[in-house]
Amino acid sequence: MEDAMEVAALMVALASFGLAAVAYWRSGGKRDIEAARQQLEAEMEVLHAKQREFFDSASEAIASAYDESRRRLDRNRERLRVLKAEAVEGLGKQMERAAEQLHALAQRLEAGAKSVGESTLLVARSVEQGIARRVRRLEARTTLMYAKAKATRAVNWAHKRDFERAERQLEEAADLLRTVREMLGVDHAYDEALDDVKRALGKATDAVRVRAEDTRQRIEHVLTETDKLVDRLESEEQEAASSQ
Repeated sequence: MEDAMEVAALMVALASFGLAAVAYWRSGGKRDIEAARQQLEAEMEVLHAKQREFFDSASEAIASAYDESRRRLDRNRERLRVLKAEAVEGLGKQMERAAEQLHALAQRLEAGAKSVGESTLLVARSVEQGIARRVRRLEARTTLMYAKAKATRAVNWAHKRDFERAERQLEEAADLLRTVREMLGVDHAYDEALDDVKRALGKATDAVRVRAEDTRQRIEHVLTETDKLVDRLESEEQEAASSQ
C-alpha cells in the first residue's frame, strides 16, 4: 500500500514538473535558453581566441629562441675558422670534429624549427631547449679551445724564458674560462671539470710569476685538464646527436 502511494506521489510530482516546464517555455523560457546558448557560444569564442593568441605567442617565443641559437652557431662557425687559421699545435683534430658536429647540429636545429607546428607546445619547447643547450655547450667548447691555444703559447714563451708574455697568455686563458662559465649559465654539468682547469691555471700562473723550475709542467697540466673537458664535451655531443 505504501509503495503504491509513493509511486502515485512520484507521478504527481513528475506531472507537476512537466506542467511547470511547459508554462516556463510558453512564458519566455525558450528565449532565456536561446540567450544562454548564445552567451555560452560567445564565451567559447573568446576562450578559443585566447588559446590561439597564447599558441601564437608561445610559437613566436620558440622561433625567437631558435634564431638566437642560429646566431650562436654562426658566431661559433666564424670563431672556429679564425682559430683554424692560427694553426695552433694540438688543436687540429679537435677543431675538425667541432666543425663537423656544428654542421650536424645546425641541420638538427632547422629540423626542430620546422616541426614546431607539428607537435604540442610542451614538446616543441622541450626540443628547442635541448638544442639550445647543445649549442651553448659547443660554443663553450670552442672557447675552451681558444683558452688551450693561449696556454700552448704560454708554454712556448716560458720555454723561451719570456715569463711576462707567458703570464699574459695565462691571464687571457683565465678570462676565457670565465666566459665559458657565463656561456653555460645554469648548465652546471661541467662545474667540477671547470674548477679543475681553473686550479691548474692558477698554479701555472703562480709558477710563471716566481719563475719556478716546474713552470712548463704546470702550464702543460692546464693543457691536460682542458683537453679532458673538451673531449668530454665532444663525446657527450656525439651521444646527444645519436639519441635525437
